[in-house]
Amino acid sequence: MSFGWHARRVADSRLPLRVRVAALRSCVQLYRPLGFHGTLDRLAWLAGPFQRDEEALLRALAVLEEDRSRWLAELDAYARSRRTGKRCGRRMPREGERNPNDRAYWSV
Repeated sequence: MSFGWHARRVADSRLPLRVRVAALRSCVQLYRPLGFHGTLDRLAWLAGPFQRDEEALLRALAVLEEDRSRWLAELDAYARSRRTGKRCGRRMPREGERNPNDRAYWSV
């Protein structure tokens, strides 16, 4: 299933809280810039105890979705930049050019 599908399950108040928390963990499994546990810890630190608090769960989802959308925008900008560079004959990225596809990108 996709990130969006799991995110909709997190936001669905008709589902039991434990199912919604599991859906958030599935979102983190699909987008984990700090690793699975690191991302969950960061969400708990920013949003509160989302495992037992519905409002904290929604805050955690909002943080994760905002962070992911920013990353997707950076990926898109990088892809456009690389296509332009390739058309100009630069087949390799310039030294120092940060690549959002690279895990090291997130450690800075």
